[in-house]
Amino acid sequence: MTAEACALRLQLQSFLDYLRLECGLAENSMAAYRRDLERLLDFLFARGIFDWRNVRADDLSEFLASERAAGMADKTLARRVSALRMFSRFLSVEVTRQEDAAQFLAPPKLEQGLPRMLSTADVSRFLDAPAGDSPLVLRDRAMLHTLYATGARASEVCDLTLARLHLDEGYLQVRGKGSKERVVPISRRAVDHFKEYLSRGRPPLMRFPTDIAFLSKTGRRVSRNRLWEVVKHYAVAARIAPELLHPHTLRHCFATHLLENGADIRSVQEMLGHVSIATTQIYTHVDANRLRNVMLRFHPRAG
Repeated sequence: MTAEACALRLQLQSFLDYLRLECGLAENSMAAYRRDLERLLDFLFARGIFDWRNVRADDLSEFLASERAAGMADKTLARRVSALRMFSRFLSVEVTRQEDAAQFLAPPKLEQGLPRMLSTADVSRFLDAPAGDSPLVLRDRAMLHTLYATGARASEVCDLTLARLHLDEGYLQVRGKGSKERVVPISRRAVDHFKEYLSRGRPPLMRFPTDIAFLSKTGRRVSRNRLWEVVKHYAVAARIAPELLHPHTLRHCFATHLLENGADIRSVQEMLGHVSIATTQIYTHVDANRLRNVMLRFHPRAG
């Protein structure tokens, strides 16, 4: 590897440190940005470009074209454009002091498809799927109820610590994207399952002192991938197609069921931790019957 290539990789690490320390970017986002930008560097090195000062807008456009040709989804491409633009802006300010090569790159337009949705009956059947009282079943039951009762993200549930649990008061503290803290209420039934896990399930799983709430069978933090596997396992047990159900489906169901039952969108936005209400509006897919009832109730000439 040339000295210039080494320098560019060091500049990438400096950029990632900037995202972590100054922007507070979440670890999962950091890992995705690292993968995206390492692919970019590999592409540039293969073309004999080792110094960012020699990168042109055409090089970046051709990189994105090659990613699309390889079958990359538009959503992934949009994230890559975002990562690339931030990296290029960082280098133009901190290193090259020249025009930003990525300033005119535009991400692909994304269709705002509706997330997958389960009925309340399906969710109830899924939550009832964990059977038994072994430590792992008690843990799984508590995790699934927590996902649906709070609308928390998978990583937020996996990262819960004992200090963040306020079960008697009926709420949890979670750390979301960008390490932002928020308070989320939790239902009484979920609290009951959580307390049962803490008293009967968690102690046998402890292998060493830890503040992590949900423990694996080795006593460590339950990983996000493991939580996905748990959700898929109980989807099959509940006779729900596993491709229809993952942790984020429960977050969507949490928001949609609240809105369908009359919750105001601002409260749902706050519970989900969305910065923009436009993001929350994705969760407002309401059935035609409810829209008709609203029209009949409020339109002055509906009668």
